[in-house]
Amino acid sequence: MNDAYIFIGSNIERETNYPLAVERLRRLGTVLAVSPVYDTPALGNAPNTPHFFNGAARLLTELTPHALRNALRAIESELGRVRTADKNAPRTIDLDLVLYDQEIIDDNELKIPDLKIFECGFMARALADVNPDYIIPPDGPTLAELADRLCTSRDNMYTVPGISSQVRQFVQNALQTQATAPQLPACVTHAYDNDSSQTTMPDHTITSYAAQQHETSKQKAQRAIATAVRTILVNVGEDPTREGLRKTPERVARAYNELLGGYAVNPASLINGALFESAYDDMVVVKDIEFYSLCEHHMLPFFGKAHVAYIPDGKIIGLSKIPRIVEMYARRLQVQEKMTREIADFIQTLLSPRGVAVIVMGQHMCATMRGVNQTNSKMLTQAMYGAFQERIAHEQLNDRLQQAE
Repeated sequence: MNDAYIFIGSNIERETNYPLAVERLRRLGTVLAVSPVYDTPALGNAPNTPHFFNGAARLLTELTPHALRNALRAIESELGRVRTADKNAPRTIDLDLVLYDQEIIDDNELKIPDLKIFECGFMARALADVNPDYIIPPDGPTLAELADRLCTSRDNMYTVPGISSQVRQFVQNALQTQATAPQLPACVTHAYDNDSSQTTMPDHTITSYAAQQHETSKQKAQRAIATAVRTILVNVGEDPTREGLRKTPERVARAYNELLGGYAVNPASLINGALFESAYDDMVVVKDIEFYSLCEHHMLPFFGKAHVAYIPDGKIIGLSKIPRIVEMYARRLQVQEKMTREIADFIQTLLSPRGVAVIVMGQHMCATMRGVNQTNSKMLTQAMYGAFQERIAHEQLNDRLQQAE
């Protein structure tokens, strides 16, 4: 499931079209939260142009970004939207996909994040209402920080209590009737009894509760890692709220998602059928495969190059798959000795060749930047199976590695 942020606008029959649009968003996934509905002047300050109802919705959806954009366009068409060359023209409804998970997209169809959020304070404010802590990719700020930066005044931005309550009711009803979700807490239900213009707190309550219900295991892991990093920062004597460190926990969590991505790789999907019958029976050597890993003892980096060779016995593997196999095992907490053997074991099981050889040369930060501080030391490990345990094949491999230089 994907976390999408949609900006909503209407200035033609807005009292009708805005709530209809929010309700139709429920076709595309689960609406986790909606902002208050704001009355704002049209961009460009054109005379006699009717004011907009503007706001934002947070949607949990299985649709890809481009599919979601197309679905939003379909809802616009249903509600009578006619697109013209004038981007500031009145419209029955405007549904813009402005943020999507932590994706960065810039093609002929989509630009995410939508750069208008950095220019329009009312957009930033509405988006911050549905998730203030969302970090705009790649490195922030958060939506709350952006809103505070842009919204120096709310003189031209008024909450519309009646419509705000109506669209929030859609969210409440949908969440309460989901068969797999437990009953909403009383604090959430009662938050909607008061039609006050102070709408931020109920929206945040709904957002927090719904996010807990729908949060993926990956999102839970990222949040737990970020919390742990904050604890580390405090205990080494730092202030995690200062400017330079404010977003560091989330950055580290995203970095670990990449650095330790090997745990999430499905070997069957990795190979993806790239095994082929072949009469070739000479040595296959893939040399100088760069890798980056983290030592399981200190969680410090080690990196270097791997050489992988095998002697086929009727079956070969697609060339690109060998570096991917190396990366799958490198992107885990490792010791070099174990990683070397895991690569060899995987290829042996996959191909049943006459021989497999894996040679790894690595440089370890746990030895260069701490401890013995040996800046030039390197570690060599190897695993030799089958024919490569025989001297002649071993020597042939060494010759080919040298010839390839």
